[in-house]
Amino acid sequence: MEVIVFEKKSFNHLIDEITIQVIRHVERHYQEQEWIGKDEAKQLLGIRGKGRSTLQKLRDNLSIEYSQFGRIIRYSRSSILRFLEMNRRSLDRL
Repeated sequence: MEVIVFEKKSFNHLIDEITIQVIRHVERHYQEQEWIGKDEAKQLLGIRGKGRSTLQKLRDNLSIEYSQFGRIIRYSRSSILRFLEMNRRSLDRL
């Protein structure tokens, strides 16, 4: 087994750099495509199964923004993330 030892300051710097890179990657991904399809919307929301009822309810209640042209429906990624943040249960309340 190989062991690598870091100075605490160097370790914290490394963690900060990795965190910054991950955040940049995620931001770049989310900025690339604001309007997403049903499958990606369901994935972001954690909806499982083939049914559309939960996604339909969120649309009907205007909980998330969507755009419809004919039968094609696109969902706003930022409104889904905002919805998730608004419905987050914080550990601070415990």
